[in-house]
Amino acid sequence: MRVLIIAYTNYAHDGRVRRNAEFLAARGDTVEVICLAGGEHPPAGVRVHRLELARYRGASRLRYVKSYTGFFVQAARLAARLSREAPFDIAMACSMPDLAILAALPGKWRGAQLVLDVHDTMPELYRDKFGGARGAVGGKLLLWEERLSAWWADRVLAVHDLHKERLEQAGIPAAKIRVVTNTPDPRIFVPHYTRLAPRNGFTVACHGTLTQRMGLDLAIQAIAILHDRYPQLRLIVIGNGDYAAAARALVAQLRLCREITFHNAVPVEQLPEMLAAAEIGLVPNRPSSATHLMLPVKMLDYATLGIPVIASRLRTVEHYFGDRAVEFFEPGNAEDLARAIERLYLDPALRAELVANGRNAIERLSWDAQRAEYIKVIDSLLSQPSPSRTFRLKQERL
Repeated sequence: MRVLIIAYTNYAHDGRVRRNAEFLAARGDTVEVICLAGGEHPPAGVRVHRLELARYRGASRLRYVKSYTGFFVQAARLAARLSREAPFDIAMACSMPDLAILAALPGKWRGAQLVLDVHDTMPELYRDKFGGARGAVGGKLLLWEERLSAWWADRVLAVHDLHKERLEQAGIPAAKIRVVTNTPDPRIFVPHYTRLAPRNGFTVACHGTLTQRMGLDLAIQAIAILHDRYPQLRLIVIGNGDYAAAARALVAQLRLCREITFHNAVPVEQLPEMLAAAEIGLVPNRPSSATHLMLPVKMLDYATLGIPVIASRLRTVEHYFGDRAVEFFEPGNAEDLARAIERLYLDPALRAELVANGRNAIERLSWDAQRAEYIKVIDSLLSQPSPSRTFRLKQERL
């Protein structure tokens, strides 16, 4: 079959989009992806169309709207052209934003089944980011936008069970929603539960999008608390985002430039090597309506690679990982995070226990477990005659 995927993201850095696209291509489907420019990773069997637009991650609502609108317009035009060349069987739009589905409508008008892959819940994220009365009003408007986007879709994908419940509460029919967890690509994140011996100190890692809600400032403050007692402690930060400049300024203010190093976001396949020396992986998200709904990808990355995890005690994380699989700390509390780091630093046996229990916790979340559900979701939409197959038959008759 022919599949179109539209995502306001960078193909090389977005593990979910890339894994799903390349999996479908590997099984013999024709897959085309429309995404943002950057990260010119050679895709495995996927035709990638990179629009010359940069992803905006600032504090201006107007610039977000401008960036999204520019992407929608260019992506819709390209989707229409590609659909005229040969119809698609599946057109998949990946949030954020949910209205990316508008760019997939040209495919639907030519017979494609429409899938909305909801990576994050925009109403909660908007309220967290902008706050106050305007944030509350914007959140309500985005809730309507979420429902409208789902109304156009033939199927809606959620990233975990609690996420599905949240979408149902928003008024999206349960029969329309399926769960496919945002799990690491097994071709890239190969489990190796033997940790490397520490060489230059004791390394703690934190990677992903650098925003205020992800709690990087807590990790920096925790290192500052522990530095005098454990001068060999190091923190590596990998990623980009609107909090990057403030994080670097905080590190300079605390005079931790030698202890804390920053690396820009890298293609997904480079992450395992960069994380190989980490003794602990941090997931220090601050508590909010948005972060309580997140099952952080970085957490699954660490668990898959055999890196023990310290995480904020948030609802979804606690739902999937218990106390025996993760060292929890009180959300928003840098001193309690420092306590957790110190505890794991001093106890190699505890680190090994968390690795083993973490491995058990992610078994049902692994791609091996999720792949069958993804196939079922996609193939179940093809009960009707395939538009691409009909198109090919017409071409053959001509």
